[in-house]
Amino acid sequence: MLNKNFYKNPIFIFIFLGFIIACWGKNSYAKGYRENPVKLKQMIINSYLKEIPLKFKKYFHFSGFTFTGPLKNVSKYSIKPITYNPGFAGYHTAIIKLTDKNKGLLRGIAYAAFKVRIYAPVAVASQTIGKFQILKANDVEIAYENIPDIYSGYYLNKKDVIGKEAKFVIIQNSILSKINTERKRIINFGNMVYIVYKRYGLNLKTKGMALQAGHYNSTIRVKNIESGLVVDGIVKSNKMVLVR
Repeated sequence: MLNKNFYKNPIFIFIFLGFIIACWGKNSYAKGYRENPVKLKQMIINSYLKEIPLKFKKYFHFSGFTFTGPLKNVSKYSIKPITYNPGFAGYHTAIIKLTDKNKGLLRGIAYAAFKVRIYAPVAVASQTIGKFQILKANDVEIAYENIPDIYSGYYLNKKDVIGKEAKFVIIQNSILSKINTERKRIINFGNMVYIVYKRYGLNLKTKGMALQAGHYNSTIRVKNIESGLVVDGIVKSNKMVLVR
């Protein structure tokens, strides 16, 4: 049984007061967050989606919000969440600036950690596609997939990928993007072409050989057969490369 004088011990009083202050502080911060957690989360989501293209916005999903920092009485402040690296799936951190509503002075900074998932309907290979094969309608189907980002050139509908050319062998069910497909080439390496020089109002035409493959409006290297000079030109047809 504890001695009644134990409760008068300065060490006990110090520990007891510290416990009370810690609990009060914890509840105070939590209270600030509980006042309107949905609104705070939505502000962070809106800040994140601000720079996301409209066609992708509805495919972003947010979860796992955790908050740290001075979130006490947040309703008294103007709140400005700042997010970084939008457009990527995975874990993110938002900086929440709390400023005085009247004077605009910074009163505190809090942090929110959350997880982003990008679950979108993208074009996938319905069967294995060979290298340099031109994609047809029956080679492509749309399926919902988790994608790591929105910057790798994923196709959200079939019409955008049909007619493209496979850069290399694409395994069945692989997601199609600009990483593994490109526009159909109309000139291949070794093709004989006409090199048309357009300079100073003059048009000069000579025979050349393509040293690279290319699609319409792409830039390739060609060799002038007569002079042996190698130049860069723009593909304008399957027989003509324009040099300016």
